[in-house]
Amino acid sequence: MPEPDLQKRYEELAVIAEVSSAMLSPASLDEVLKVAIDTVSRALGARFGSILLLNADRTLLDYAATYKMSPEYIDRVRRTALIHADPSTPPGRALATREPYAIADVSTDPLFAPWKEVALQEGYQSAICMPLLAAGEPVGTLHLCLPEPHSFWPSEIRLLNIVCQEVGLAIERARLYDNARAANDRKSRFLAAMSHELRTPLTAILGFTNILLEQLNGPLTAEQQWQLRVVSASAQHVMLLINDALDLAKIEAGKMDWQRETVDAASVAREAIEMLTPLAEAKGLTLAWRDEAPPLSLYTERRRCKQILVNLVSNAIKFTSRGGVTLSAGRDPGEPRFACVRVTDTGVGIRPEDAVRLFQDFEQLETLPAGSTGSSSGLGLSLSRKLARLMGGDVTVASTYGQGSTFTLRLEAAP
Repeated sequence: MPEPDLQKRYEELAVIAEVSSAMLSPASLDEVLKVAIDTVSRALGARFGSILLLNADRTLLDYAATYKMSPEYIDRVRRTALIHADPSTPPGRALATREPYAIADVSTDPLFAPWKEVALQEGYQSAICMPLLAAGEPVGTLHLCLPEPHSFWPSEIRLLNIVCQEVGLAIERARLYDNARAANDRKSRFLAAMSHELRTPLTAILGFTNILLEQLNGPLTAEQQWQLRVVSASAQHVMLLINDALDLAKIEAGKMDWQRETVDAASVAREAIEMLTPLAEAKGLTLAWRDEAPPLSLYTERRRCKQILVNLVSNAIKFTSRGGVTLSAGRDPGEPRFACVRVTDTGVGIRPEDAVRLFQDFEQLETLPAGSTGSSSGLGLSLSRKLARLMGGDVTVASTYGQGSTFTLRLEAAP
């Protein structure tokens, strides 16, 4: 029987479009496989259709998606003979050769012999097995069973090849997602374990430093007190970095919660200033709060607000070599229901090409601008923006290279 000409081309393109559309949707892998086998089975008039995937040890194939196959029929096929992933079975032959294995008549094909009676009783007489590849490696097969003897046309093979390519991409995408999720879980567990190990010595450092500052064992000189305050501030900063890493992992896992409360902008800003003043003084910088009237309150969580401000101020100190850092607050002129807390420094500023990378996780400037000191974990700014957005706000930056920067924390203003 001659192969149909271009009259079938429209139907072929419609099948490809439907499968591709499923690939681009947020559907799960199971849903994508179901769409693929249903669509191509209907298009080719199949009695049954299925997608089989390799098991964990890659020795057997089993059903992942089916078309018009009842659970009783699937169970009967399994009880008749296992579907081995080797050249002794039709799908195994397709996997081994990476080529279609077409069966024009199931009653005469030697590899199909174990399932011959099942096929004839269920009303199909021809079949085809197509290999599925993901990242170039065999992962399974696609099967169609037709009700009459049939020699598959080149156009049908072409259509099946395209569908199999789409299915292979879907499987590869799903596996990459699973691997990324597993890696993220391992990262979270690692961060939790490391935070415990790092917090223990840091707690001792902070505790004994405070005991020395209380001068219970004898008086200290002004220089010694100043040095201990720097040690204490540095240890607190390291503790904050550890907490930042944990918080970032929580946000990525969707496990970060926060409690709304009314927070006085001036008081939380002064807490951040008090904590970081020793680090600023160690660099000869000023660190101040500029009062603005009337007093301004934020509708946020105090602890998270302070965490963001500490990150923004410490970042400003890090990249400022002379002058200082100033905090101020005021209503957002464009939207008065929001308030802005600004952290302005006299540092070297940010190049325009670097500004787009500031808020990316673990991102650091490859070359620190002249006059800046220190380094960054690449966490503070990224986490600050994510925390602010979690609370319905944002963190933005305005900078002129060579003249300094202003980071703005924008949050809902309390009534």
